[in-house]
Amino acid sequence: MNTKRKTSHDCPDRTDDASLARIEQIRSKALELFAERGFSQVGMRELALRLGIGAGSFYHHFVSKEQMLFELIEELYEDLHDAATLTRAGSATQRLEGLLRAHIALHERRSLHFLMAEQELRNLSPAHYQQIRQMREQYESELLSRLRAAGAQAPETVLRACVEATVTWLNSLSISGAASELDTTQRLALTHDMVMGALSGVLPAAGRNGSIVVALQAVAAAQQA
Repeated sequence: MNTKRKTSHDCPDRTDDASLARIEQIRSKALELFAERGFSQVGMRELALRLGIGAGSFYHHFVSKEQMLFELIEELYEDLHDAATLTRAGSATQRLEGLLRAHIALHERRSLHFLMAEQELRNLSPAHYQQIRQMREQYESELLSRLRAAGAQAPETVLRACVEATVTWLNSLSISGAASELDTTQRLALTHDMVMGALSGVLPAAGRNGSIVVALQAVAAAQQA
C-alpha cells in the first residue's frame, strides 16, 4: 500500500543533507502560512517573503505552489498507508483498533497536513486531485476490510458510507477546551473510544477497556480546577 513520495526537488544535484534540510524548512514554513491564511490567499510574493527567499529560489526547489500543496497532502496519506502496514499484527479487532489509534496519533505531528488534506484539496490540479483521491480510496478500502474482518454487520453501501464518514471525521479532528488540557495518552484514549463508539452500530457487542471513562473524568477534573 505504501508508495515512495516523489517530490519536485528529487534531482541528483539537490540531494545533499544541507539542501534537503533547507527544503524541509521551506515546506514547514509554507505549511504554516497556508494554514494561517488559506492556500488560495497566499500569493507568491508573500510566500517568498515568509520563506526568506526570492521567487527564483522557490522555483529552484519546487515546480509551483500547487506542487508543494500536493506533496504535503501526499505525505500525509503515505504516513497513513505506512500506519496500515505497521498495524497488521494481532486479532481482527486489534488490527482495526490499531489502525484507528495510529490515525488519531498522527494528528500529534501532522495536524496542519490534515488541515490541508480536508480544506485545500480543491486547490489541486485535476491530475494531483485524482492521485490523492486514489490514495484515500486505497486507505478507506483497507479500513473497510478490517471493519468487515472485525465482524461488522451491515449492507455494503452502509459499511462504505460508515468508513468514508469515519475517515473524514478522523481527518478533521480538533480537540480544544478542557480536552486540550489532557495529556497525550488521555487525548488519544478519549478520541479512540469516541470513534469506536460511533462504529458500535455496525460492530458486534464487545467489552470496552474503560479508557473513555478515565478520559472523561480527567476532563471534569480540568474543568473544576
